[in-house]
Amino acid sequence: MMICKDTIFRIEVRFVLEGLCIAWEKGFRQLDLECDNALLVETFLASGSANSMMVELCIIHQLLCRNWK
Repeated sequence: MMICKDTIFRIEVRFVLEGLCIAWEKGFRQLDLECDNALLVETFLASGSANSMMVELCIIHQLLCRNWK
């Protein structure tokens, strides 16, 4: 079975989203988020997730705009 790069990107996005949601729900407001996917990190830093067609990226952008420390 071959997994394409697009699938891996989507899986990593989903894990970041789940981690941020869990942290927020548990009351954590200060995090160190580590990700070795340069494209994903660049997407967050350049606010490219705000206008993304990928729903998970839009939700991550909304989560990152919350009142984190």
